[in-house]
Amino acid sequence: MVALAYNPGVRLSSTDLASSIDVNPVTVRRVISELSASGLVDTQTGPGGGAMLARPANRITIQDIYEALGEPPLIEGHTKNPQTHCVVSVCMPQVFERLNDAVTKKATPVLRGTTLQRLVDEDIDG
Repeated sequence: MVALAYNPGVRLSSTDLASSIDVNPVTVRRVISELSASGLVDTQTGPGGGAMLARPANRITIQDIYEALGEPPLIEGHTKNPQTHCVVSVCMPQVFERLNDAVTKKATPVLRGTTLQRLVDEDIDG
């Protein structure tokens, strides 16, 4: 999203976006699809196609992006089932849930107050 904000009005391909962060273009297309469904990104297929922001970068917050991606946990434990013979293993899911709730509560105001444009201005152009 920062790459799209840094290139306003330019459609960037999933291949270009993927190469900038060293991931598979399929992964980028999956994420772009979620962002597009939330109205944050405009996409076009075919030659000259790609993704661009659907609204100005100063009107898209990091919270908007986080919500568009389904609000994934900020802190997450492993996905294996707890071992019932171990009291530590049994309590770990609730430990991670409690930690995630606390971190999310603290992070939300920061995410709401940070726009893509701010990141471009302060961290790229700054």
